[in-house]
Amino acid sequence: MGSRVLRAVAMAVVLLTGLAPARGVVPIALAQNDPSLAAAGATPAGYDISWPQCGGSYPANPAFGVVGVNAGIVFSPNSCLASEVAWAGGVSAGLYANTGNPGPALSKHWPTGQLAPKWCDPGNTDTADCAYDYGYNAAADSYADAVAAFSSLGLAGTPAGSVWWFDVETGNSWRSDVSLNVAALGGAAYYLGSVGVATIGFYSTQYQWNVITGGTSAFAANKSWVAGATSARGANANCTGSGFTGGGVALAQYPSGGFDADLRCTSAPSVLTTITVSPASASVQTNGQQQFSATGYDQSGAPMSPQPAFTWSVNGGGSISASGLFTAGSTAGGPFTVTASSGSVSGTATVTVTSASADFSLSVSPPSQSVSRGTSATYIVTITPSNGFSGAVTLSLTGQPSGAIVTFTPNPATTTSTLTVKTPSWGPRGTFTLTITGIGGSLSHATTASLTVTK
Repeated sequence: MGSRVLRAVAMAVVLLTGLAPARGVVPIALAQNDPSLAAAGATPAGYDISWPQCGGSYPANPAFGVVGVNAGIVFSPNSCLASEVAWAGGVSAGLYANTGNPGPALSKHWPTGQLAPKWCDPGNTDTADCAYDYGYNAAADSYADAVAAFSSLGLAGTPAGSVWWFDVETGNSWRSDVSLNVAALGGAAYYLGSVGVATIGFYSTQYQWNVITGGTSAFAANKSWVAGATSARGANANCTGSGFTGGGVALAQYPSGGFDADLRCTSAPSVLTTITVSPASASVQTNGQQQFSATGYDQSGAPMSPQPAFTWSVNGGGSISASGLFTAGSTAGGPFTVTASSGSVSGTATVTVTSASADFSLSVSPPSQSVSRGTSATYIVTITPSNGFSGAVTLSLTGQPSGAIVTFTPNPATTTSTLTVKTPSWGPRGTFTLTITGIGGSLSHATTASLTVTK
């Protein structure tokens, strides 16, 4: 649709030079005879036309036709809408409407004070509710134009039975706040739904959709009509994936014979094409574990739904479970390759097994003691080395009652130490949490015990 402006300029040049084209139909190459399209293996093409084709020729014998009801912007009628609807098959014609959101400062159609479907507060008109009403009114105006065209042709049906598309392009006026643009599109979609239109989609490119809507997924229930291809083969490629709305691709546009041609996309089954393993690389200490996960993607790069079942394997360094949990062995080495596969498709990650650092842990027994004021509580602190730790650990205590005398025997210690806490006869009563801290080189660990002091 973006190419229509250029076509309109070209047509104006022709008219100014007195070389107006003859009205009627131009016998351009049909989709089934398009070598590029045939090579792509796609279905026959339809065409979309609008106000730039007024006074000129229409594509011959389209597989289907889509007609723009506006003259390039909202609240502007396509003066040859009726003849174009007739070209597109009457009640079987697809229809598209322009969209936009110029905001209250630029639009004479801004719905200031409108009560429904949203309240556009006159005291604050630059809101999402006002933008919603603007989109609603623009769609209502477009639908009224289509009703008038159907009536002038004496068609038995109404435009509600047609497939409708909203044209979302950066060439129209939009706000920098994308949430206001999404609101305007929401209002437009709501209007068409309220008059019985069952099928509503959006025309755009991923780039323009991102700029205008921020890549919203608010219309994931609606199909995409994807523009931007330069050939039938490119359009066929655009048929895959979830489209810019996220709801799949119904049509893909490309230029052909001076017009915009469109492929009707078929729902090709998703085929597992690639597998990504996460994390892509990991480091695990000996006897440690690392959880890996896998995601399968189809031919369009979209995640498979549902995901396939994966078979996990690792070429050394340990073992991996059916759910992707890697358990390292007792020997350092690597990097080793972790593989997730499904059928003939596989994805890989790497894992390196490193030697566990020397360390120690603390424990205390008994976990709690109860003594009277003026007496002592005794605990045994145990130091458990791991991974070759052989240093001495210096012990300290915090949390003891005020005035208590604390001793560790021995201190520093390598295996066990006796902790004695002598409470003063005049000291406080209650339950105290004793925190025992051990420091060995750069390592520090702590454990706790409980001490209750009675009268």
